[in-house]
Amino acid sequence: MYKLTVQLPPFSPDYSGVCSALFELGGLLLIHDASGCTGNYTGYDEPRWYGSDSKVFCTALREIDAVLGNDDKLTEKILEAMEALSPRFVGLMGSPVPTVIGADLQGIATEIESRSGIPAFGFSTTGLQLYDWGISEALLALSRRFVRPDRAKTKGTINLLGATPLDFGTKNFLPHMKGELEARGLEVSACFAMGSSLDDIAESASASVNVVLSAGGYGLARYLFSRFGTPFVVGQPLDGILADDLCLMIDRAERTGESQIPGPASSENGEVLLIGEHVTMHSLARRIVMESGKTVHIGCPFRRIGEISGPGTFDLPSEQSIAESLSRGYGSVFGDPLYRGLMKDGGNYVEIPHVAVSSKLYWNDPSPILGDGLSHLLKGVVLS
Repeated sequence: MYKLTVQLPPFSPDYSGVCSALFELGGLLLIHDASGCTGNYTGYDEPRWYGSDSKVFCTALREIDAVLGNDDKLTEKILEAMEALSPRFVGLMGSPVPTVIGADLQGIATEIESRSGIPAFGFSTTGLQLYDWGISEALLALSRRFVRPDRAKTKGTINLLGATPLDFGTKNFLPHMKGELEARGLEVSACFAMGSSLDDIAESASASVNVVLSAGGYGLARYLFSRFGTPFVVGQPLDGILADDLCLMIDRAERTGESQIPGPASSENGEVLLIGEHVTMHSLARRIVMESGKTVHIGCPFRRIGEISGPGTFDLPSEQSIAESLSRGYGSVFGDPLYRGLMKDGGNYVEIPHVAVSSKLYWNDPSPILGDGLSHLLKGVVLS
């Protein structure tokens, strides 16, 4: 019962992470369920859904199909849809019911690919894990299948890893960060996976350095390093100061061929609490330390990266654990607006919308932690 939520909504699940990572790449995305999980993704986890022509469908799993395990019917329906829609690839995702009945999604995908000649992926999503696991699995599957190995490295080019609206929304976050890096002479080869095509991703081995923007992109960075020798850095250019710092790491990685992972930004005794996606909060923590010298704790409801975790970085696996962390008397707290409702006492609270948490309630709101606004924000809140 420790994962019971009373005040918070369910966080975005694994199949939403897969769909979010693959949404813009021309694939046929199929959630194997009876319509509820698909509606959850398209209605509450995907800001790009409205007005788009992305091919996201429900397999319309029915009780008799679940009881009899009628996979042949599903396979034929998918092949008919492929003939009508001509997708670049197929992604088949599970939900709780296929998990319970033991549907072999990878086996179905293998049969579809064998009969159609079009790449097909079966993802072992269950709806019981969180979105960042799905993002990681989707990006790894894409790279293993589509990234071309015979590409020479081009100096000054980078890939951005782990970018989806579930962490960054669709407004100013990603465009701002890309702009900060491009203004410093870097060229973005591919962004996994917003604003880039499948062809861009296929050519991404030519980049000289990979930039990990979220924990969902960390597994991909390690894979691309082992497969193509592409070093990576971890961090976000939230403002000019962090962009300069990140560019120094990119330059070192390019010159040495060694990945550059910044040290922990959290301390055992924290005056400020940050709750959210780990790379975002780690970058923000570094900036707070630069600006004010205050000590920081980082709470992670989602996956975290061990290499950048300090003594004040901890998991928050439940609503109860988040509420307990908010009761420790921090001078300032940064997190999604919905976490504020778990605070028992008033205090400085900076709202940073996180789509995977608060969904459409705030997904059109611009982030307050970018550019010059970040410095003003820190002076007004952390230093007060």
